[in-house]
Amino acid sequence: MKTIVRVSAMLAMVLGALSLSAAGQTGAPAPAADRFDVAVNFTYKVTKIASTTNRFVLPGGSLDAAWNVSSKASGEATGMSLVVDLNGESKSNVEPGVSLTQFSVMGGARYTFHIAAQSPYAVDLYGQFLGGGVFASNSLFPGPSGATSSANSGAIQVGGGANIRLTPRIALRLIEADFISTDLPNSTNNRQYDVRFSNGVVFRF
Repeated sequence: MKTIVRVSAMLAMVLGALSLSAAGQTGAPAPAADRFDVAVNFTYKVTKIASTTNRFVLPGGSLDAAWNVSSKASGEATGMSLVVDLNGESKSNVEPGVSLTQFSVMGGARYTFHIAAQSPYAVDLYGQFLGGGVFASNSLFPGPSGATSSANSGAIQVGGGANIRLTPRIALRLIEADFISTDLPNSTNNRQYDVRFSNGVVFRF
């Protein structure tokens, strides 16, 4: 898991360097398909208590950055991006006296299809596949030597969403839905399958 987090962190630094390089360039703005995007989101993860069918919503927020690495041809209708996603969630009293806080670092690829790319209110539809790690704390995680208050595991995130452009630089994230698999210790199979919904604002550079 430490290796995955280190790779994700390195990817984040690469994306940051690319964004600074792009910001320093002069001349006409790059076409929409080539921009560096940063999204700030509210998130709502639907998960459940181990060994039960009781589901609850884990609220939080995320910051994701995407750098389009596709061809720079003007008017391109599709684009492949490298993505880094940072997400934090927390909820008190999931069960009496038991809370849960999670923080995840993900990196991967996103494929975007731009509908009516030249329109001021174009819609961007995208799908993505990310991998990384999750750190959970402020809860109870069973282990060989007894329960602990924190744990970590690898994580996989698969999903997609839709953005609508409000201006050339700002878009509204109408919805993002992701399936997330983690391997945190629990009292059953040490496996979690959750669904996370997000909406927010996208800034385009």
